[in-house]
Amino acid sequence: MSCSKCNNITSKKELDYSIDNFGVILCRACQENCLKLQEIFLKQKSRSTPEAIKLYTILIKMGFNAKLEQWDGFKHIDVAIPEAKINFEIDGMQHSYNEEQALADLKRTYYSFKKGYVTLHLPNKLIQEKPFETAKYLKDVIETSNQQIEDLNNK
Repeated sequence: MSCSKCNNITSKKELDYSIDNFGVILCRACQENCLKLQEIFLKQKSRSTPEAIKLYTILIKMGFNAKLEQWDGFKHIDVAIPEAKINFEIDGMQHSYNEEQALADLKRTYYSFKKGYVTLHLPNKLIQEKPFETAKYLKDVIETSNQQIEDLNNK
């Protein structure tokens, strides 16, 4: 049999191991790459809030190439959709009532905007209480942004 990722021939031992541990046929090199990606994801996940993980998971299931804890060279973005140039920051109450935190958020939004990204700030409560309704609207925002980018590229 061959690797489902790179088409290299796999040994019986590789085949059995990959099916048991990954659910697909992978050669040893692709298994190692998957393990590295899992390790990176777990490190990122450990920095993320439950709300960021929930939004990220929903967006992935909707078919978007979401990134959790995406580093933009200045800060970590809670959830990003790089192709659509959209960042999602999931904020606790301190982002609303602490003026220093609010100003720091504005600065972060400003620097992302200068790079061509839109940052949407979503309260934790919205993700906790209405995650799927929120994701439905974010889906429309992402698709609209993708269409606008495509239209600009075709001019």
